[in-house]
Amino acid sequence: MNGMVNWKNVNANRLATLNRNQKLLDILLGKRNTVQKGQRDLFIRSDNRIDEIGLYQAPAKKATGKVTDEILDKINFKRFDGTETTTSFIFDGVEYLHKDIPAISLDKCLKPKAENNAIVFQSGNYYQFADEMGKTHILTCSNGRMTQPLSDTRRGVRDDTSFEIGHFWNIMSGNGTYIGLYYSDEMQRRLLNDVGITEGFFSVQVGDRKQEYFYSNGNAGVSVPMERYNSTYYTFMERNDFVFEDFKPGDVFLVGGKEYVLSEDKKLDIPYGADIFDVKEPPRKRA
Repeated sequence: MNGMVNWKNVNANRLATLNRNQKLLDILLGKRNTVQKGQRDLFIRSDNRIDEIGLYQAPAKKATGKVTDEILDKINFKRFDGTETTTSFIFDGVEYLHKDIPAISLDKCLKPKAENNAIVFQSGNYYQFADEMGKTHILTCSNGRMTQPLSDTRRGVRDDTSFEIGHFWNIMSGNGTYIGLYYSDEMQRRLLNDVGITEGFFSVQVGDRKQEYFYSNGNAGVSVPMERYNSTYYTFMERNDFVFEDFKPGDVFLVGGKEYVLSEDKKLDIPYGADIFDVKEPPRKRA
């Protein structure tokens, strides 16, 4: 029987091979079907560390949620680790459409009021302001700035007056040296008076930024930085020979609406805090 093919063994081997191939095919087809049914699948994921086995699953469809007060605060004060698309905000897998954002209730807004001639806008608060016509404008204090609420702009509401008010306080809390280039004296007085700031020393704080000024009715502008007030006061008090060289003892000066008489050594006893920019001089002597 040597040299003869044992067909029985050959057929058995072929059948075993076919069975193994079929089982492998069944496994592959079964795996493909589970993916088509939305079940989880294995894949090799490469990251910055090592290759590891991970699980892949198609992302769940985002549910659309109602924009509550809590969500409004997250939007306006950036208290979230979410994302924004061109039409919505997404927090924790829930989508909040821009078009569904409601207006901010005035009940949530503070009316700013200075205390001891100091105005403070704290981060995380809403503030309401009234313009000359009595219309209310809402601002948020967030990240050290006064701005129109993001929730308003995203729902398509743009308010130029809100921007103007917020820009004023942002400048004043930083460096208001050139505030007169942007706001007239009349506008400055109205914005300051509306929050209860009156003549004399005052301060403005937005978030952690704070600056001090002197509210003047003189020719140096309304909001005079403290550095300028102090240097001018020093000139009046210490360099009187230069300031009053064209005047004689006994001359009367009107400073901040009060009379001061020039002494024999040519000095004016002006108290610190007087409006030294609001001065009416007597006639100068002729050479």
